[in-house]
Amino acid sequence: MKALSTLAAACVAALTSIFIPFATGVQRRSVSASGDMEKSAPALYAPYDDGGSGMPREEKKCAAKISSYTTTFDRNVYARSYNIALACKNFCYLKVAAGERLSFNAVVGKRTEERGYKQAKVIENGEYVPGVGGGVCQVSTTLYNAWITAGLGVEYVRAHSLPSSYCALSRDATVSDWTDLVLVNDSGADVIVNATVTGNRIRFDVYGKVSDYGYEFESVLVKKTPPPEPTIEYVDFIEGGQESKVISPAKNGYVSELVRKVSQGGRVISREVVRRDVYKGVPAKVQVRSSDD
Repeated sequence: MKALSTLAAACVAALTSIFIPFATGVQRRSVSASGDMEKSAPALYAPYDDGGSGMPREEKKCAAKISSYTTTFDRNVYARSYNIALACKNFCYLKVAAGERLSFNAVVGKRTEERGYKQAKVIENGEYVPGVGGGVCQVSTTLYNAWITAGLGVEYVRAHSLPSSYCALSRDATVSDWTDLVLVNDSGADVIVNATVTGNRIRFDVYGKVSDYGYEFESVLVKKTPPPEPTIEYVDFIEGGQESKVISPAKNGYVSELVRKVSQGGRVISREVVRRDVYKGVPAKVQVRSSDD
């Protein structure tokens, strides 16, 4: 894999530690200790949205914005918000040369506590569990959607085992130590990718050569699948004297497809399924009071 080059001179300001509220015009607040910081509005390392002015002049002359994609997150969930912004730092006017591959894991690196990532919920084997780097999959998902909207190629993408709240079915792109998102610049010209975090929004902009074609994507639900049988936990006591209690409800599974529509001159010229995904159903978790016998 060819090395990806970052436009370092353009990133000095973007890699500065700033408050997310500062990007939306709210004044910074000082905090006296890390514990206080955790309770305040998230203080994050976040790329600042400079409207493209940070791109070096030579690059800017030959690159137009060809796509953008935005997702939203709950900024009050501190650890997850921090992880999102920390991962986005790596995409500061990142240049992907013609014919080059972009590996999300190669660019972002391992999500470890030593590298600053925090514990937050991740989807693993059909469940939400604590994990270091929770929230980073929303960054990869936002990048993926900006990339395909620009009409660029995808070598490898994989869905989560459960649907994601921040995107439609078959529009997610999970990443982990063992799963990567690999994109391909098959446009014939250099491409530049930039991430910004403003308020509760992640936005990826893609700059490159303007195409005669337009690309739209539609998430199509193929079918719902029933959830597995409930998981039963026998207990000696249930509050309120109930015989049983649903701890968490069952959820259906889904089979979905992502359809790409290509247009030229305002007319759709092709329509094709570019991926098909299966999301697991989730069994209900039920407590049942043991018999007195």
